[in-house]
Amino acid sequence: MPFWLALADREPGPVVEWGAGTGRIAVPLAVAGHEVTAVEASGTMVERAREKDASASWVVGDMRTARLDRRHGLAICAFNSFLCLLSVDDALSFLRNAREHLEPGGLLGIEVSALSPEELVDPPGGPAIRHDFTRDFPDGGRLDRFSLSRYDAATQLMEMRLFYELYKPSGALITRRAHDLTIRITNRDELLLMLRLVGLDVEAVYGGFEAEPFTAESDHLIVLARG
Repeated sequence: MPFWLALADREPGPVVEWGAGTGRIAVPLAVAGHEVTAVEASGTMVERAREKDASASWVVGDMRTARLDRRHGLAICAFNSFLCLLSVDDALSFLRNAREHLEPGGLLGIEVSALSPEELVDPPGGPAIRHDFTRDFPDGGRLDRFSLSRYDAATQLMEMRLFYELYKPSGALITRRAHDLTIRITNRDELLLMLRLVGLDVEAVYGGFEAEPFTAESDHLIVLARG
């Protein structure tokens, strides 16, 4: 959040977040006093976001086609929302729409996971379940996420099954759920080319939220481009 808050403090004009989910970025920006519009395709996620904070303006819509009634000084597409666009045409449609909603000279920030070729290759014997993270809660409970994924290099599509296990403070399992997700992996040069194709000027490329250079070891790819 400090990275996005710093951008919002620096760039003039209102902020729009594309693919805002339940407000992980939009809500803190609004709480900090910024005028925020948040676009999210899931009506259920928007309902949950409004319960957190109603000061942002929430729009249920597709980020490729949603039409807003104003332009913005800063646009944000983070937490792999961009990877949910499953073709180059979808990605270009979004980028054109995002550019049309920027003020002249406005800034678009995109953040996606950076995956190395080694991470995309199945291990010997085929895909294996991987532990992604554990999230500890103040009451002593925890959430574990595991994933099983397969990557198709021809289409750049990664099909994933995500498993969520929620535990009580005692360690007893409360619930176990699975969710299927498909994303399209993009790399730095492809993303930069798409931005240029829609008329956005790339201003910076980072490998993390401390504005460190992007390298082969980076876990994140963050690109800032101006309209």
